[in-house]
Amino acid sequence: MKYINKNSNRGIVNLFADFIVKKINKTTQYDVVIEVVDCGRFLVVNGMTNCEEILDIMTVKEEFMTEYKTLLTIFGYEHINIIDLIIYKHELVKKDEHFFTLYSNNIRPYYHKDVTDFVQNSTTDYKFHSVNYTHQLEPEIDFSEENVSNLDYYTYNPLNITSEFPYGHSLSMGRSNLYYSEYICNQIFDIIGASEITFKFSLSQNKDEDFNIRIKSNGIYKEETIKSLILDVFDFNISKFQHGILSYDIIEDITIPFGDKPWLIRDRVKDLVVF
Repeated sequence: MKYINKNSNRGIVNLFADFIVKKINKTTQYDVVIEVVDCGRFLVVNGMTNCEEILDIMTVKEEFMTEYKTLLTIFGYEHINIIDLIIYKHELVKKDEHFFTLYSNNIRPYYHKDVTDFVQNSTTDYKFHSVNYTHQLEPEIDFSEENVSNLDYYTYNPLNITSEFPYGHSLSMGRSNLYYSEYICNQIFDIIGASEITFKFSLSQNKDEDFNIRIKSNGIYKEETIKSLILDVFDFNISKFQHGILSYDIIEDITIPFGDKPWLIRDRVKDLVVF
């Protein structure tokens, strides 16, 4: 997954997307997908939710600007114009399947170690918006940044910046599927001798009533062996899982990305036995 730097324009739009999700889900957990686009201090807020109570987006904006005044001032967001396109009382279609690539020996399994190393070793005045890893490290630097001599590869940020998954998504709209995938893979990396796993999370079932998960890894066991191991130990009870992490503040995915996460526990390791 891509690391989003809180201290950047991209960080601000993702932070605002999650801030809106929290406001909608203040008392009840609704299905919510919010996308924020920065068009030069002109924020377009698009999205859908099955919540019936309509937010006063201007009040939400003022609360956001008050809470994050220092950060917003640094990046020139003293004044923000908003276009509110959120659709309420709308039933959202949930997807039961997602693909995630996760990594071992790291603070967060959904970050490649090269990404966390880059972030933690970067100087505070280095202007970057995000860091991704595909087949190489891919920092997205600010267009004004001139200190690029030590970078082997980089891209520049676009003029219009858009928030992206998992930010702006409620737990029920794929976010808990990501967290649950982290929960599983965090416990099996050492068992299967893998440093990287591409995990197909699935709540769809086959004719044998097994979940249609897939696992591609660089571990020492075949996919079917790892799949059987996971299905024997983990119940994929997402409702129960979501209930167990409701106290987690989703804003911390941006503000404290490397902090402790309630699902990164190893409570089933003793049950993970490969035959």
